[in-house]
Amino acid sequence: MADQSNVKLPAAEMASVHQSERREERFALNFDVQVSGIDSEGSVFHFTVQTRNVSQWGCGFVSPIELRKDDIVALRVVSPEEPGALQRPAIRFQVVRAEPERGGWGIGAWKMDQDDAWGIELDKVTQPQRAAVEFRRRETGAGKSDEDGDE
Repeated sequence: MADQSNVKLPAAEMASVHQSERREERFALNFDVQVSGIDSEGSVFHFTVQTRNVSQWGCGFVSPIELRKDDIVALRVVSPEEPGALQRPAIRFQVVRAEPERGGWGIGAWKMDQDDAWGIELDKVTQPQRAAVEFRRRETGAGKSDEDGDE
């Protein structure tokens, strides 16, 4: 039997594998992100919002326009302090959660590419959100919690 330990999946399959695991830590970090896409009527949209939380493979934010589950958007971190940030490539995300809420739509988005979306090592900047840690403990049997903080 061939050794498959060095087999690498394409980026799209890696995103699916990570999404199915849903065990990564989430961090309460607020990045300004430009969100771009094409709405259901074929019109291009661009808006800038702050993330609520981020992880290596996802983020949460409030959209001023309705986005739907499975919509594809491009996110780009924007930072007035870092001129090069405007040169950062946009990263594709898939909307995995869209719920109406006060002030817009609560969006959970999942990164579709392996590229680094945030430009920093998240765990070196802040501690993970408690709900994410509790969820990880529950999955491994090391603690008890019914919380599952969505992206």
